[in-house]
Amino acid sequence: MLSKWKVLVITGLFVFGALSFILGLFPLFADIFWILWFAGCGACILALILTVIVPSPRSAENRRAAGTSVSGHPAACRTATGPADGISRP
Repeated sequence: MLSKWKVLVITGLFVFGALSFILGLFPLFADIFWILWFAGCGACILALILTVIVPSPRSAENRRAAGTSVSGHPAACRTATGPADGISRP
């Protein structure tokens, strides 16, 4: 489900992180500098993790159309088509 919102969520986290870093540089926000700093770091780290973990919408649709399993192996590879000893001969 999150794959449909991946780009929006990750972009929002990076924007929030950048905004936190920039606001932390202003003297007006000196009292909450560390809160802004850690919030910005946390948002950027979470965005990087989600970028790797959550599949993109196109790849999720391609997997469903190709009939691949969760592990990424095609459904056709799960059936034994060769000889029982595992040696294929022409």
